Amino acid sequence: MIRFIAAAFLTLFPLGAAAQEVIPLTDIGGLHSAYVVPREQFNRLDVQLLVLSGSYDDPVPSGTAHFLEHLAAFSADTYVLRQPRERDLFAKTTQVATIYTNSGTPNEIDRLMKLSRALLDTPKLPEDFLKSEKKIVERETYLRERQFPTRWLRRKALENLYGSTRGRANDIIADVPKLSLESALAFHAEHYVASNIMIIISGKITPELAAEKVKEYFGDTVKTTPPAKWWLDEKPDPKLNTVEALSSNRLYDDTLVYTKFIEYPVEDTSIDLQGEFFIGVSIFESRIREQLIFNSANFQSISTSFYLAKNGDMEMTSFLVPMPGVSFDAALAEFETTIAGLLDTPPDHAEIETARKRNAAHAISAARRTDDFLAFLENVGSDGLPPISPGTFAQLIKDTSDAEVIDFLTSLIAPAATSSIFATKED
Repeated sequence: MIRFIAAAFLTLFPLGAAAQEVIPLTDIGGLHSAYVVPREQFNRLDVQLLVLSGSYDDPVPSGTAHFLEHLAAFSADTYVLRQPRERDLFAKTTQVATIYTNSGTPNEIDRLMKLSRALLDTPKLPEDFLKSEKKIVERETYLRERQFPTRWLRRKALENLYGSTRGRANDIIADVPKLSLESALAFHAEHYVASNIMIIISGKITPELAAEKVKEYFGDTVKTTPPAKWWLDEKPDPKLNTVEALSSNRLYDDTLVYTKFIEYPVEDTSIDLQGEFFIGVSIFESRIREQLIFNSANFQSISTSFYLAKNGDMEMTSFLVPMPGVSFDAALAEFETTIAGLLDTPPDHAEIETARKRNAAHAISAARRTDDFLAFLENVGSDGLPPISPGTFAQLIKDTSDAEVIDFLTSLIAPAATSSIFATKED
């Protein structure tokens, strides 16, 4: 089951919303790829530079990609604007990419392109600035840990799943104090190369002008072999089923963490699976919540997140808080039994159509909101695949068949490698 998706998209939104055309550019030097998305109705311009490497590509120590994100952005500001911290940065490090967004009005295109191009130059900043920025990265990382007190449990569960503290299970907290300029610059030299860079220009601009500017600022770059995504080959033993018990005073409640690795049985990529993934996950979450929250008295809360890799592999992570008096063993058994029986009554067309409309509505909303629109472009773009606009996504959702959704759900609930943690709150 492989669906071909053309590199250039032109898709009409339902309900009369505007269309977005994602147009590939060709004269781009050594870049991995470059695209323009004209949006005449908005008087703004966004240039997204995607380094196709993120936290999963970290060397030792973990956190290097994030530290470098700060250094590269401020170095670019220093070069173009003559002063670091001239403005708030719009940059982020995800699992698989580091994304820099430079935004302005259409007549600022040259400034935006200069800021983007400067990211490929070796970062150069004053020594005292480097030291203070490392402290900022440390505080930022620790703040996230306090804001989300179960993040470390997810990492622990993934470490047990993969038998590693690198790649998909990196141990950022233990490594934060070890961050160094040397490792950041080495990461830059390996990953901030043209062949590992995608450019997306969106907003009020013609394809001709976008092509001209990409050629002007990136046409002199040279194509090389991009760094390997070694972590894509990290796959646990399909029969793995680890369970660990621990206690901590960092938790609000006793928590069961359940992680599962799903190797999709068909050779699809993340772009091929967009429709069935989002529709299927919507149905999965609705059914799990109905069964465990509304039809059971054993759980206070449940939240589930999914990660879909470029090669179609998936990770599912669930956080469950049992009711007082419900043992972890009973909670785990009920959760796994619920997953196993999720399709005993297969979803009918009406249930699938409800999930389909929910996702289509999200696409329509995203077309009107700049942050959501840019996030759509980054979604599969971060995997190095052609970006998907909200309009294209809406069409993918529409074209996904009920049978494809059921096949996806069947793979999702099938027996696979799991790692669970019983985490007890200390008084």
